Amino acid sequence: MLKKGLVLAAILLPLVAIITLKTPVKSLILPEQKPIVSPIAKTTPAILPASTSITATLTPTKKPPAKLTKSTYSIALIGDSMVDTMGENLEYLDRSLKGKYETTSFKLYNYGIGAQNVEMGLERLNSPFTNRERNYPPITQINADIIIIGSFSYNPFDPHNPQKHKDLLGQMIEETKKYASQVYVLVEIAPLGKTFGKGTNGVNLPEDKAEEHALRIIEQLNDTIEIARERNVGIINVFSSTQVDPQGFGNKLYVDGNDGIHPSPAGHQLMADFIVAGVKLK
Repeated sequence: MLKKGLVLAAILLPLVAIITLKTPVKSLILPEQKPIVSPIAKTTPAILPASTSITATLTPTKKPPAKLTKSTYSIALIGDSMVDTMGENLEYLDRSLKGKYETTSFKLYNYGIGAQNVEMGLERLNSPFTNRERNYPPITQINADIIIIGSFSYNPFDPHNPQKHKDLLGQMIEETKKYASQVYVLVEIAPLGKTFGKGTNGVNLPEDKAEEHALRIIEQLNDTIEIARERNVGIINVFSSTQVDPQGFGNKLYVDGNDGIHPSPAGHQLMADFIVAGVKLK
């Protein structure tokens, strides 16, 4: 199972936290998948709009294998710890892909690094990648069929600068378009509110500071949807469908109880299922 923890890279007044992992993320051995309550339905459109808010129970169903033009596809994800914790080999995504495309092979690349804001992500696009067990060429050199860019919303700038986040994310999208035929943006799960970061391996902030940081994340998640639409790329919108109140705070089912920040196994499986529902293999 996934081992993870957090440290707070910067605690200032006003608080701006940059989140990272204390323990390595190893290759995952996934438990047998069980049905989970999920906002994604079988009839959900592939690209989910920001207003999506539907509930269904995910249960495996046998469908005829999708007919594709290639036998192997390469998919790369780049982001902060919300991507990093998806596993060294993107095990949740691998399982979801194999469930839909039984006779197709996939090369999956996890370019996630914890505690990185969007500026750091943009700077390393053309650099070789090393993180624990993962050693890849630059993401711009792997000839990926699909590149999925995480929102980097969980690592706001210090001081908080949402416009800078939007501008740099837009630049990252445009640069990535040069190197993949399809580019998507992953808008991750909604954060918890006053219990954000609460847990044995969490940062355990005072409730007012936890909520303040969570609201900054929510602001940037919403901005990510906006900028992705402006740049005309696909949106894999997990965020809007995991909110539980008007402020946009998230469902604890999808958040790791050990740290109060990263996705739980159910959260990671949900994101993987949204990715598989959202991407269009050609």
